[in-house]
Amino acid sequence: MSDDLHAALQQHFGFSEFRPGQEDVIRALLQGRNCLAVLPTGQGKSLTYQLPTLLTKQLTVVVSPLIALMIDQVKHLQEANLGAAVALNSELTWDEQQSVLNRLDKWRYLFAAPETLTRPDVVAALQHHGVGLLVVDEAHCISEWGPDFRPAFLQLGHVLQLLQPQRVLALTA
Repeated sequence: MSDDLHAALQQHFGFSEFRPGQEDVIRALLQGRNCLAVLPTGQGKSLTYQLPTLLTKQLTVVVSPLIALMIDQVKHLQEANLGAAVALNSELTWDEQQSVLNRLDKWRYLFAAPETLTRPDVVAALQHHGVGLLVVDEAHCISEWGPDFRPAFLQLGHVLQLLQPQRVLALTA
């Protein structure tokens, strides 16, 4: 599998080697295990969910705390031709949001804030479609002990029970 992973890394991202920690996270996810990854800023945390998504061809839902982060990730994925990506957030009209949810088979990556992910219509659509990987980006926001705390992050445990994703990845720096 090591040669396959390195070949996929080269093919999709143009890198010959993984950065420290990336390969272990990717292997765990591909083996069907949940994972917590604490990696330094700028060390390729996004690759740890992008490569497994490309290899499994399943929907990855990324919980992201900021619309700007979602937009940057969607733009990067589109520019790099790494799969169809969309940010489901308040910048979309209600009709546009419903269109995204009604066509989940079109997307490889769906980015959403925790507040969006807890909406009953979003949960129902994702339950119907199925989620291969659920990623909690900036997972430190789950903690009540810091300035980044958002109460909706505490509801993600309930959302996980409802969605039953095949794998979960929590990412933070």
